[in-house]
Amino acid sequence: MSDPVVTIIPLVPNLTLPSPASPRTRSQIPEGYGVQEQCLPFTAASSLGVLIPSPIRFGLCNPEEVPAGCRTFRSPIQSSHPDRRVFYVFDNPECLFRGNAYQLEELPDKNSPPIPEPGISFFDRPDQQHLFKLHLPYIWRTDEEVDTLFLPLINRAGKGAGVLCGLVETDWYSSPVNLILSKPPGPLHFVIGDPVAHAIFIPRRLRRAGVTVAPSHSRLSRETRKAVAEWDRDHAKERNLYKTLARDHHGPPEKE
Repeated sequence: MSDPVVTIIPLVPNLTLPSPASPRTRSQIPEGYGVQEQCLPFTAASSLGVLIPSPIRFGLCNPEEVPAGCRTFRSPIQSSHPDRRVFYVFDNPECLFRGNAYQLEELPDKNSPPIPEPGISFFDRPDQQHLFKLHLPYIWRTDEEVDTLFLPLINRAGKGAGVLCGLVETDWYSSPVNLILSKPPGPLHFVIGDPVAHAIFIPRRLRRAGVTVAPSHSRLSRETRKAVAEWDRDHAKERNLYKTLARDHHGPPEKE
């Protein structure tokens, strides 16, 4: 089976677009043994799929903390406990983004009027005012029967906004994906390109997994117990045993 490929179809020009995730999650790695980057499962998870950058500069903060030159607004629906903070966005004419809206042109052709697409939008229920949407003005297209799972950043420090998980059938879905974010208790500030979320690709046949329990008398159970004992013995001799075994099974790791 070949590696999955996602194709991005931009709906506006000059966007900062998703890129393959890297196992390197921070620029400076402390010296000495035991850092998280030496854990192969940690780095393998960090490099899954692609990172989704913020397409706009936006934030949420108290009015006196708002940066100069931006536009501010609140959700039109207020909860029983109003938040004095305001959202802000910066125009980006290069991406046809003005006044918290993209202008999607040439849909379907050059003679069609522009279609507005929000940058930030809200839910119309008072009990969901702790959430907001960040719109991604492009279409995801994966191979047939491959879905895209949108997740919080994997093993990376974010800016404080929580990302709700969502599974999208991106082999056919023809609308921009909206990330659902939760408001943090403090201020929130994103610039264009800051990582917001992670996306990994899942064959649809793997959505549901059956769970079985191996009987204690089964061959699999006996062999696994033997393997556990061998692991404990060999790991006591070599701290990086997992990496050694992984290379034996999969070959040398790819270079960044």
